[in-house]
Amino acid sequence: MIYLQVKTGSSPQSATFIFGNEDHTLGNALRYILMERPETDFCGYSVPHPYEPKMNVRLQTVNNSVATTVLHRGLIDLELTADALDVAFDNALQRFDLKKST
Repeated sequence: MIYLQVKTGSSPQSATFIFGNEDHTLGNALRYILMERPETDFCGYSVPHPYEPKMNVRLQTVNNSVATTVLHRGLIDLELTADALDVAFDNALQRFDLKKST
């Protein structure tokens, strides 16, 4: 199965990215991260059907920003955010365990 397919739009500033085996978990988080980027004009996602293992992300950018580049940066931002959440959760869990044991 293809895990990422790119359907380019009428210009390099727009594209639809089709992610295989993904759903709302990635879709909503990625849409939020991409909408926070200043280069993004529009971003939306859809999951055609729960039994169809794919998620579509439509991305349109402003000025001369290339949609594939903005997606790549957004995925990096999402990874960094997830890493920061993981560290914060682990720290909070350690503090809780220390507090509970004393």
